[in-house]
Amino acid sequence: MQNQEENNMPTYTVTVADNTGDTQVQMTRPEIVATAADTKAWIFVDDRLVDASTLNDNQLNAADAIRLMPGLVGGQ
Repeated sequence: MQNQEENNMPTYTVTVADNTGDTQVQMTRPEIVATAADTKAWIFVDDRLVDASTLNDNQLNAADAIRLMPGLVGGQ
């Protein structure tokens, strides 16, 4: 049953950046949140940093660009 529910979720084009460059992939909102948590990436929706816990489908539906970017570390 969960598989059918996952198949009905909207997907979004997400640009995922890493040390090798960037890639565009199709992801659902839960996949975006999970990927951000696993890789410690920051989520940007239309160039605005968004907290993964507040990310919702309305924001994503209205977005022109969704990006997962590696978090920046200052110092050193």
